[in-house]
Amino acid sequence: MENNLRDTPLRRFNTFWWGLGLFVAFGLAIFIIKNFVQTDEVSTADTARGKARIIKLEQVKAEQSALLEYKKDGDSVQLPPHALFPIASEIKLLDTTPADSGVVHGK
Repeated sequence: MENNLRDTPLRRFNTFWWGLGLFVAFGLAIFIIKNFVQTDEVSTADTARGKARIIKLEQVKAEQSALLEYKKDGDSVQLPPHALFPIASEIKLLDTTPADSGVVHGK
């Protein structure tokens, strides 16, 4: 193993302090940019699109509440079966009157 003649304790000490100084300078630059260069009105994609999303959400809620006739008791909601299972009401699965099977029950 060869010894590096340029590797001395003084160079290591100097490298450590230069690295620490650059780290602090970078942190200071980020702090200045973040706090003093910032504009008053910050507009992001979420805030710009958020208004349109809220309008669409309100429209969907209004349409759904118009389509579904439900009763609201506190936190629970009672929906009619035909609202939950539209295909079942079309093929008459939700009829509550049982049909006569025609089989004698032997009573």
